[in-house]
Amino acid sequence: MSKIIVIGCPGAGKSTFARKLRDAARLPLYYLDVLWHKPDHTNIWRDTRII
Repeated sequence: MSKIIVIGCPGAGKSTFARKLRDAARLPLYYLDVLWHKPDHTNIWRDTRII
């Protein structure tokens, strides 16, 4: 298994669970908010995003 996605309602504990899962499975952890939003909470346009 190389990828896992954790989804759920706000406040459900997704981040806590994801960190524990990352540690147990030794997989990298990526937060989609970091990939899709700037620090001021505006969206990053797809053509300028670097992944």
